[in-house]
Amino acid sequence: MTLEEYLALLEAQGVVPSGARNRVSSQQLKKTAKIPVKRKGKSDPKMAKALRKANALGRTKAGKLRKGYTQAKIMKKAHQLRRKM
Repeated sequence: MTLEEYLALLEAQGVVPSGARNRVSSQQLKKTAKIPVKRKGKSDPKMAKALRKANALGRTKAGKLRKGYTQAKIMKKAHQLRRKM
């Protein structure tokens, strides 16, 4: 959707008065746009502990990933450890 199409929609809804297309600032456009709210779930202390253990296994002292480890493998290991808790 182009800016012109967006402004036409706003005019149709009555948010922006007609003829004011050139005077609409980006701040006014941001105010009218609805930002979706991110849902926050409950934190799981057992999963946090499992992630610390899995990261310790998959990383070196310097913090780099060990050879053959990926972030996906670390997460799989963390889920495995979480199930055993």
